[in-house]
Amino acid sequence: MPYEISRAHIPDLPRVKPLWKAMLARYAEVAGADWPIRDARSAWARRHEEYMMWLNDGAGVLFLATDSDTSEVTGYAALHFCTSGSAFDTGERFGELESLAVVEEMRGRGIGSRLLKACRTELERREISYWAVESLAADDEATRLYERAGFSPFMLRMIQRVGADPIPEAPTGDATAAGNPALTAPLLRPTRTLDVASLDPGVVDGPAVDSARGGSAAPARDGARPKADPAVPSDGSDAAGPATQGAATATATAGAAVPTRRAEVPLAPRVRKVGEMARAASRVLAQATRSAKDAALLAMADALVDGTERILMANWQDVQRSRASGAPEGIVDRLTLDASRVAAMADALRQVATLPDPVGEVVRGNRLADGKTLRQVRVPFGVVGMIYEARPNVTADAAALCLKSGNAVILRGGSAAADSNRALVAILTDALAASGLPSDAIALLDGDHEEAASLMRARGLVDVIIPRGGAELIRTVVETSTVPVIETGSGNVHVYVDAAADLRKALDIALNAKTQRPSVCNAAETLLVHVDVAATFLADALPRLAQAGVRLHGDERAVAAGLAVNVEVDAATPQDWATEYHGLELAVGVVDSLDHALRHVARYSTGHTEAILTEDLATARRWTSEVDAAVVVVNASTRFTDGAEFGFGAEIGISTQKLHARGPMALPELTSTKWILEGDGQIRV
Repeated sequence: MPYEISRAHIPDLPRVKPLWKAMLARYAEVAGADWPIRDARSAWARRHEEYMMWLNDGAGVLFLATDSDTSEVTGYAALHFCTSGSAFDTGERFGELESLAVVEEMRGRGIGSRLLKACRTELERREISYWAVESLAADDEATRLYERAGFSPFMLRMIQRVGADPIPEAPTGDATAAGNPALTAPLLRPTRTLDVASLDPGVVDGPAVDSARGGSAAPARDGARPKADPAVPSDGSDAAGPATQGAATATATAGAAVPTRRAEVPLAPRVRKVGEMARAASRVLAQATRSAKDAALLAMADALVDGTERILMANWQDVQRSRASGAPEGIVDRLTLDASRVAAMADALRQVATLPDPVGEVVRGNRLADGKTLRQVRVPFGVVGMIYEARPNVTADAAALCLKSGNAVILRGGSAAADSNRALVAILTDALAASGLPSDAIALLDGDHEEAASLMRARGLVDVIIPRGGAELIRTVVETSTVPVIETGSGNVHVYVDAAADLRKALDIALNAKTQRPSVCNAAETLLVHVDVAATFLADALPRLAQAGVRLHGDERAVAAGLAVNVEVDAATPQDWATEYHGLELAVGVVDSLDHALRHVARYSTGHTEAILTEDLATARRWTSEVDAAVVVVNASTRFTDGAEFGFGAEIGISTQKLHARGPMALPELTSTKWILEGDGQIRV
């Protein structure tokens, strides 16, 4: 039976669930009743949450083994990237094999060996030199599999060099007959036919192998999907013609499983209760005056300042857990609060209080010929659901913007910021209630993933979902939510240095766009330079970027430019052009013309922010008219794509879709409209 090894994405996690739960049952069987093994439901809820965080934050990777004919998952491996502990000096990070599971009837086919080999290859590609096993070897056969991978059952040798004792190639025939048993661990027997109702709510089985994704997105990177074979061709032509694109599409289609119809699953009880209370609170907020809302915002701001010590103590717990889990530094930075950041959150609330109230604003209107008056006015959405990553500032921003725009909000933040979010919401709701507005207007869900899934299915209680975070989180919400979604996209942001650029200004802008705060969505991820100025510009830019700690990936001409000034530039992989790094990494390409730059941006842009640096007015006008993005910048840093920088106050996200709202979403974007028609007895004839 042919099978394939591919990288898993968040929508694939329900397909892992039966294997993981069967593995847990095997642990319980082997360990015996004396060991404190969790029940399968609560254990999977915790593991699912961890896997989601790994995939979304780049702290780990999952590989699936799938039957090429049926697309059924026959095995999986979960690899976590951890920080080194105190005992072993293994460098900044090492890999931890958290789980390895293969269904029993697929034993002896080399699947376990190939999954281990995929993990080893990923570690080598990331230049991680050591890895460790967390999986329980449930029997002698499983132990032998790990031993063949270089691991010993003795405790002090459970950390192993990645490059040591390569795993033998998986056998092509009967493994036992070949005298080389390719054994898998633990040995499982999950249910072969999955009942949709038993899966995680709100998630439908998707294709097991999607070659259009490429399967090469590195952990810790939110990869935008390339629209064709990724490359920066030196001749300015497209790298892949229609034949290549068609082949990729055909492969993805052929490997896709027929989607299973979503079963009706009841909402989680807490989600229903919170939704009903938020719905009632939203009716009160819709009628609240501007003065009442502004007074509440100012009280909330003061409460944040007064509660700084409480907030920082809670945040410290989150940060310690995040560091211990091996989260990338960019993720930890977004999570971390200090007194100045709490003060900035309070200032943002005060600024929102000074902004005009959008509710009741007349968008347009007129008097009709027969004397009727017609006007279109702004009204609140009602209840907004926010699903976001571990960024505590989003908790305060979302609460403030929703309150000012007359909306109740249900917050579902990343588990890594759970303690911070609880402290923030408790402080904000107490202040809200003391101001005379319903505290249920700000609610927090901090339960397991089933609550998040229920929130995405709460039509009738929740009017709109706004996801804010990495590409995996956003894609999951967009693909699984039955509640309307306003998509806030990831930022694969480009800066193009034109032949007519002022190179001094261009250097300052490029450095600022990449290094001023590299973890945010408006930071530059790709630098394109016109060939006519590439030698001069890169001779200055590459050393400055390297001095700032930026790891560089480049095409052939960028690599050569780096060699000329003794700066290391890695040869760019196909995925590098499509990656949102969230850190000090940058792809650098040399293009032959403006048209070449426009083609590259059209292929890899996520539609967030795209900047051109040029003194040629006609070139700038072509860029602003032809680039399809929420924000198009001329001769300024991409870091200005921000609600506060635009004068909107705090933003709830930056929308990259084209319906309802696009770009930084502030108060007006958190409203809908309704038409009011007033007459004096007129009837239609």
